[in-house]
Amino acid sequence: MKKLSKIELRLSDVDPPEPEPKRTIYRDIANLPDPTKLGLTVRYFNHDDIDLYFQITGEADGYTFDTVNLGLLASGANAYRNLDEFASRAKPSESELADGELEETIKLILKAYTDSEYTNLKWTYEKYVTVHWINSLDPAWTVDMLNDFDDGTVQGWAGEVIKGGGLEVAVATDYVLSPPYSIRLRFNGESAGACAYENGIARLYKSITTPNKDKVFAIIDARIRPYADAYTESYSKNLKILKDDEVLVYIGKPYTAGAVNDTPVNKWIRIVVPLPKNQTFTLRVQLEMSNHCTESCPGAQYIYMNMDDFKIISK
Repeated sequence: MKKLSKIELRLSDVDPPEPEPKRTIYRDIANLPDPTKLGLTVRYFNHDDIDLYFQITGEADGYTFDTVNLGLLASGANAYRNLDEFASRAKPSESELADGELEETIKLILKAYTDSEYTNLKWTYEKYVTVHWINSLDPAWTVDMLNDFDDGTVQGWAGEVIKGGGLEVAVATDYVLSPPYSIRLRFNGESAGACAYENGIARLYKSITTPNKDKVFAIIDARIRPYADAYTESYSKNLKILKDDEVLVYIGKPYTAGAVNDTPVNKWIRIVVPLPKNQTFTLRVQLEMSNHCTESCPGAQYIYMNMDDFKIISK
């Protein structure tokens, strides 16, 4: 009889022993590069009575996966890790997406070793995840909302600070997907004490009314840019997409002070989110940061988040 694995892999914040809801990764092929990269945030658990060294990879037809050593995890502990550009595959062709959609399955393989050289394997845990591709440019989809900010306005978006200092939301030309403008959040967290870390949370938000159709998606293209100079620096800790206060997508990890970016930075990332039909709610794109300053510590530390070509599509 096969032994029950004492490690576990999840793609949500639901704690064991509660069953994890079905997880699907949604992707939009429109204007993606070829080959295309896949990143995701995972949460892994050590239910064994000893500390273990964790490693993750994957398998799927047509994909190439990295093998990532996650390091030591204490007995009874769990940890988050964002796996940026974890896998790649040739971009699906438009003809592969019947009526603008395609589903496939990938296998995530979590392993635990007793040694730091990752040679003495003790446990393996496999998780199958659905990847659901769409093509938002396919005529099968209706574009119900397109915010490209190219009229020079923020098109109904606003910003708010949950924790931290000042905030500015305006159109910008520094990083765009469709010229001349994107929307940019510039957030300055509270000024930390000399050589200390301080965290801050801010977000973009907009009231959304979804159409009365069976399939509705939001497509969010965002770019996070931490700021650094001779005296100050900032780091991105997590990015959340929320429907009112419900977390729909989580990228990164819970806040920890330190000089590490826990989300992708200095690149555009795309997040595709299914939405309920025929509802009105506030959609929020929320960023949590960590500030750090040197002994001089002249002022607040900035972080920037651009967003462009936000879409809601349906059919």
